[in-house]
Amino acid sequence: MKNINSNKNNDLVLKYLARGKRKAAPVYESPDTAENPYVRQGAHPDIVMRIWDEIGKSLPTDCRCLIYGTPALIHHKTGTIMAIAIGTQYGLLLSTESIQKARKAGARTHTKWSDGTDMNIDQALGQNWFFGGWFSDEVTWCVDIYDELEQTT
Repeated sequence: MKNINSNKNNDLVLKYLARGKRKAAPVYESPDTAENPYVRQGAHPDIVMRIWDEIGKSLPTDCRCLIYGTPALIHHKTGTIMAIAIGTQYGLLLSTESIQKARKAGARTHTKWSDGTDMNIDQALGQNWFFGGWFSDEVTWCVDIYDELEQTT
């Protein structure tokens, strides 16, 4: 796999994930290295299951990983981060082709956290990032970004 640090698409995502105590965690590791990756990684277990077991299972290769201890999906050849767990939500990188479909389905780029703070995901993580919402087409959107990245290798 290509080094995720050398991938410009990941700059903002890595900066976001490296905040606070997470800086001490390895930048990249296999989920198999964590004692209980579904529970002890700063995300709700349902979110981890959604990313890894539902969306990630649709991909031709196992893209599951932990980035700074955060459950994520990463393209195996380009090193591009395609999905991350964010506490009780999750973010998805979308292909240019999927953006309009996602907007039409109701996908958002903003959220208000329980502490009252706001997050604009495309400002925090970069262009083409949206919050997941258990939309039925998310699996297709993830396959689309995987295929788009596959064509760049």
